[in-house]
Amino acid sequence: MQTYLQHIATSDPFKYVADKFDNHSVVFLGELHKRKKDLEFFRDLIPYLYQTKGINLIGWEFGAAEYQKDADSVVTASEFDRKKAIAIMRNSNYYWCYEEYLDIFKTIWQLNKNILQADEKIKFLQLNKPYIPKRWNSPNQNIRLEERKKSFDNILPEIVEKEVIQKNKKILIYCGWQHSLTKFQTPKFFFLKEKEGRAGERLFNKYPEKVCQLWLIAPFPPRWWLYKDLMNSKDIKYVYPFEAVFNQLYDTLKRPFALDASNTAFANLKDHNSFYAFDKFNGIKLKDFCDGAIMLASFDKMQPVNTIPDWVTNQKELDEVKSILPDEDAKHIKTIKDLTDYINPTINQKEIIEFHNIKKFW
Repeated sequence: MQTYLQHIATSDPFKYVADKFDNHSVVFLGELHKRKKDLEFFRDLIPYLYQTKGINLIGWEFGAAEYQKDADSVVTASEFDRKKAIAIMRNSNYYWCYEEYLDIFKTIWQLNKNILQADEKIKFLQLNKPYIPKRWNSPNQNIRLEERKKSFDNILPEIVEKEVIQKNKKILIYCGWQHSLTKFQTPKFFFLKEKEGRAGERLFNKYPEKVCQLWLIAPFPPRWWLYKDLMNSKDIKYVYPFEAVFNQLYDTLKRPFALDASNTAFANLKDHNSFYAFDKFNGIKLKDFCDGAIMLASFDKMQPVNTIPDWVTNQKELDEVKSILPDEDAKHIKTIKDLTDYINPTINQKEIIEFHNIKKFW
């Protein structure tokens, strides 16, 4: 443990991320989803990157590209339009109703208020497509296939190539860590891999010197997660990643830290117990999983994000959401409360706490 400590003694997560832009154009910051501490770090990182590295392009998974003009207007307006920002998020993904994600719009808006030059203002790229369950789960196979062909993993690389790489700019992209993966391919079924490629992998394969992938350390799904999930098992307990070394380090340091996966002290650190090591007899090595890792807090201190109370406020908004749902589901939703019960965000909040409730063995 002492050897590990020596290699992260001066590591500050904010400076760590900022320094990655010295040699890369695209830096992915991959999250588990819906952890308050991750969103707070992302929020505070935006002004830090602007002030230290002049980064004025921020992108994320949680908004659809077709609402880019709306997003531009929100973050450059004289007053913050909360209702419009919520509409962008709701129309992009009807159930992603969490306050800390919405805060990112306000953070960028506040920064832009004090940036006088229009070309220096922060642009907030929406890198996804609207999630339309009616089409995604359509009984018509052609509709389902067409919808999946236009996934986030397809859309993000095209936008980033056009708006960032071809214009010789730099961007921080915040998204689920599965999409951020570059060199590592997740198991799919038995020994098959995700051959179609994640967003990070597609960009990395084309621009290996320009892309960096950072992982916000979080619990891993267990080794047999895929099969338990298919069986609708309730016995899915998440596990410590990489033998809980990062967790033990945090308990010793009692502060956030970051580290390179290529660091000789950590590069060959292995994970044997998670879903990601499912098809690896000898486990997976940290250097093969990510470029860098950031530990923000002890798992037992992690809390879920908060629900947006004014997610849907009138009949028009309710009808808009119902129009994209499968007909069988939509017909049972009569009121805003019905929709809230249907989305049931408290389930996701409880899951976050459960995922992190792992017994310490040190």
